[in-house]
Amino acid sequence: MPGSLFVIIGLCAIAYGGLRLRPAYHVYRGDTDDVLSVERADGPVELEGTATPITSPSEGPLTGKPCLVYEYEVEELQSSGKNSSWNTVDEGAGGVPFRLEDETASIRVNPSAGEFALSTVDRIDVDGGEAEPDHVREFLEHHSDLESENTSLDLRVVEIATGNDRRYSERRLEPGGDVYVLGQSRYDVEARETMRDVSAVIEDGPETPVFVIGDSCQDGAARMLAKPAAIWLVGGLLAVVLGLALLL
Repeated sequence: MPGSLFVIIGLCAIAYGGLRLRPAYHVYRGDTDDVLSVERADGPVELEGTATPITSPSEGPLTGKPCLVYEYEVEELQSSGKNSSWNTVDEGAGGVPFRLEDETASIRVNPSAGEFALSTVDRIDVDGGEAEPDHVREFLEHHSDLESENTSLDLRVVEIATGNDRRYSERRLEPGGDVYVLGQSRYDVEARETMRDVSAVIEDGPETPVFVIGDSCQDGAARMLAKPAAIWLVGGLLAVVLGLALLL
């Protein structure tokens, strides 16, 4: 019975890993285009260039650093009996429209509903019972349902920290940085605001298999997307091998 269970769990992990690998596959298999050539494109397009703001950039919710796209994750060290593990207790993403510029022209990108492959990351470790940095404290007060873990128990003689340790991670696409986009081009004459702009917008749509925004080149975005999938695939394969060994 344990062997069969390991095989079933392993096959489920492999199937989930294959599903997670889908965005990386679509990013890796295509060829990038010039911005000037996609104004009236039909179907998905892939672009590489430099990300520049259209209006004021957004701010990373955990650091306050300027960005065009961000995603964050809050992990908490939680105990169960004698075991402790890091569990995700909050996560989210956001961004503002920005321009992708290459040598030929520039185009507007609407980042809503995108899948991000961001390598620029800040991680803030806060021990339970310690005060959070200002931006993290503001995030907890105004942008999250989480409470501060800066709690303690005063025993008069000694004060014992009672809060859990946390890790706050923030990934960003920063103004002026490299950017890769796989999405659908939609003709829009109002998107042309400067001489270099084409009359189109890149966004999610029914013609594109996935909508991806990365802060590196095409290959870098594919690698970033493939990493989580590879963990599931390798873990699933090991579980299947262990299960088969137990059965035999």
